[in-house]
Amino acid sequence: MKNSSRLRNGFVLLYASQKGNAKAIAEDLAEQCESKGLICELRCCSEIGKTFSLEETRCLVLVGSTTGDGEPPDTARKFWRQLHKKGQPSDVFGHLSYTVLGLGDTNYTNFCNFGKTIDQKLQDLGGKRFYPCGWADDGTGLEIVVEPWIEGLFPALQKHIDKMAEVVDSCNEVEFVDNSSTMQQVNTNMNSINKDPTTDDPSLSQNVPSLKHEESLKAERITKDKEIKTTSQNSNENILKGDLTSEDTYTRIAKKYNFDFLSRDELQCLPVRTCILPADAKLTLPVLPSDYLMIRYLENSEKESGPEHVPALPSAASEVIRTSVTSIRKLTQHNSVKTALEVSLTVPESINSLDYEPGDSFGIIVQNREEEVELFLSLLGISDVAEKMYELSVDPSTKKKGAAIPKHIPVRSSLHFVFQSCVDIRSVPKKPLLRTLVQWTSDPTEKRRLQELVSKECASEYVKSVREQGLTLIDLLCIFQTCKPPVTTLLEHLPQLLPRAYSITSSPIVASRKISFVFNVVDIPKEEATIFARKGICTGWLASLYRSAEMSKLEQSLEVLSIEDKGPVCVPIYLRTNQNFRLPADVSSPIIMIGPGTGVAPFVGFLQHRHRMQIDSPDISFGESWLFYGCRHKERDYLYREELEKFRDGKILTNLIVSFSRDESPPGSPRYVQDNIIKYDVEMASLISDKAAIVYVCGDARNMSKDVFDTFVSILKQQRGFTEIEARRYMAQMQLEKRYLQDVWS
Repeated sequence: MKNSSRLRNGFVLLYASQKGNAKAIAEDLAEQCESKGLICELRCCSEIGKTFSLEETRCLVLVGSTTGDGEPPDTARKFWRQLHKKGQPSDVFGHLSYTVLGLGDTNYTNFCNFGKTIDQKLQDLGGKRFYPCGWADDGTGLEIVVEPWIEGLFPALQKHIDKMAEVVDSCNEVEFVDNSSTMQQVNTNMNSINKDPTTDDPSLSQNVPSLKHEESLKAERITKDKEIKTTSQNSNENILKGDLTSEDTYTRIAKKYNFDFLSRDELQCLPVRTCILPADAKLTLPVLPSDYLMIRYLENSEKESGPEHVPALPSAASEVIRTSVTSIRKLTQHNSVKTALEVSLTVPESINSLDYEPGDSFGIIVQNREEEVELFLSLLGISDVAEKMYELSVDPSTKKKGAAIPKHIPVRSSLHFVFQSCVDIRSVPKKPLLRTLVQWTSDPTEKRRLQELVSKECASEYVKSVREQGLTLIDLLCIFQTCKPPVTTLLEHLPQLLPRAYSITSSPIVASRKISFVFNVVDIPKEEATIFARKGICTGWLASLYRSAEMSKLEQSLEVLSIEDKGPVCVPIYLRTNQNFRLPADVSSPIIMIGPGTGVAPFVGFLQHRHRMQIDSPDISFGESWLFYGCRHKERDYLYREELEKFRDGKILTNLIVSFSRDESPPGSPRYVQDNIIKYDVEMASLISDKAAIVYVCGDARNMSKDVFDTFVSILKQQRGFTEIEARRYMAQMQLEKRYLQDVWS
C-alpha cells in the first residue's frame, strides 16, 4: 500500500461514484491540480486498505455522490463501514485535514446524505475541515456549485499544504530522543493547523459557493488549443453542412425511419446556436481535458473474438436473466394524456423461481435505438468503419492521471456495438466534453458559441440552453454540424448506457416464474433543443412491441395482448440490491401506502401477496392498511381500478382513498394525494405516532414526495402540538427506523 503520509506537498483525492459523475469531477480536478503544480493521489473509495488508508493521510479531498434513499454508492460501502467501526478513539483522525464535495439531488429527501454523514463522522473522529464543504444539487445543475467550489479550493489547498510543509520542516530541524516523540510533536503541530477556516480564516469563508454565490478567487486557466486534424474518422463527404432537408444523409435516414426533423430555418434560429456576447469579448475557458485513448482497426487476420463484455451493473443483486415477454396490457383509455402499459415477463424454464419480494425493483438492460445509432454514426462520419473490429489502448504519452479504458467499453469490439449497447448517446454533454468539442468545430460561429457555453462569463447559458433544454449529444451534433470529433474523444467522455429500473407489481407466491411491471410511455416532442420527436429508450421499445401486437387485434381498449405467437422477445433483466421497500415482517403492523399514477405499482404487488397469504392461511390477521391513490381522470387513467376495488371489498385493503386532479368536482374537494392525507389527519397522526405504522411513498420525487413529507410534518404539528423542528425530527427518526420509506424518481 502506498504511504499517503509521504505526500508532504500534496493530498489524497478520493471519489465515491455510482453513475460516474463524482469520478468525472475528481478526474477533472486531478488534471487541474497538475496544471497548478499541486500533487495529488487520485483514488476510488473502494481502494481503502489497498492503495491508501486514512490513518496515513494528512490531507483529503472527497468527491462523493448519494444514491438510493440517502445511501453511499456501491464503491464506498467498505469505506463507509470502516468509518463507522465501533470503538474508534475520538481523535483517531486528529492528524487529518479534509473537505468534502457532495453530489445529491434536492428532489429527494436525504439530500447529499452520504457526503454530509462523512463530513460529520470525520469531525466526530478528530478530523478538521481546511476548506468548507460544498453540496451540489443535480436537480438544478451540479456545475452551479461545483465550478466555484473547485475554483476556491485551489488557493485553500495551496495555503494548507504550505502550512503542512512548514510543520514537517520545523520538526525535521529539531533533534529528538526517539521517533515516537517526533511523531507526537508532528501530530500536535498538525492538529494546531487543522482549524475550521469558516471561523478562523474569514478570507476562506467568503469562497463557499454553496452558501454564497460570490466571485471566487481567480485561478489560472490553461486553454491550450489543439490543432484540428482531418482524419478518416471525420472526413465523410456525405455529411451535410447545415441543411437538414437536403437529399443526403439526414433525408435518407428520415425517410427510412420516419424521422420528423426540424427544418433548416428552425435549426438556424435555435437559441442554443445564438452567440450572446460580442465576438471580441474575452472568454475564460476551463482547462482542456487530456486525450488518453488510441484506436486501431484490425485486419481480418487479427479479428480474434475476445471475452464477452459484461459491464458493471449498478446495484446488481443477481446475474443477468434473459426473460421473455408474455403479455402487454394497456391500462389507460385512448383519450388519456399518458399511455400506461403493464408488461409481464417469464424467466427461462431452467430457473425455478425469481428470488424477490413484493416492492422490490429490477433493472432492464437497454440498447440505443437503431435509427439513432445510424444517425449518430453518420454525423461522425464513421459509418464505413462502424462494423470493423477495433482495438483500444491508452496513449502512452497522455498527461491524464490514472488513464484507463472506461470499464463500460470493451477493449475489442465494433463501434456499432459500443454506440448501441455501451454508451449513452442521449446523455446531456457535460462541460468537459463541450470544451473538447470546441477543438473539433470548424465553423467560427459554431465554435464561438460552444466556447460561450463552457465559459465562466456565460455560466448561466449552459444551464439554460443545454441542461434545462435536455440537449443530448445527438441533438448537439445535428445543431453544430461542423463539429466532427474523433471517435476516441466520445469514448473518453460518454457515460455508460445505464439499465432502466422499474418497481415490480407482482408477487412471487402468486407466480414464481413471472414478473410484472407498469410504466408510462415517455414521449419527447420535437422542440427547441430536440431536433426530432422520440420516445424513451426502454418505454419506446416496449410500446413498439404493443403496437406491433395491436395491429392484429380489433379490440383496442384495456386489452391484454399476447406476443408469444410472434416468437419470443428477449428482455435481459437483473434484480437490484438495497431493497428496503418491502412489507413488514409483522403482518399486524399498520401500513400507509401513497402512490399516485404508476407509483401504485409496488402496492399492487403488496396486495396480491397478502391476498394469496390469506387464501393459504384463512386465519391470518393483517394490520390496518390505507392506500392513497391519485390520477387525472377517473374514467381515463385510473390504473388497476378493478383490482384495487376488489382488494378493498375483500378486506385485504382497509381503506382505498382516491383523488382525480382534472375531473370536475365541488370546490374544496381533494385533488391530490396529499389533500386526502390532510383530510384524514386524525387517523394518520394516530397511525404514525401511536400505532407505529409504516409509511410507503412511491412516485414523483420532484413534487409529490416533497408535498407528502411536508403534509405529515403539518399533521404532527396540528394533531400532536409539535414545533416545526420537532415534527421534522420525528419524521427523520421514522426514516432511520425504516418506518418512512420512499421509492421515488425524478
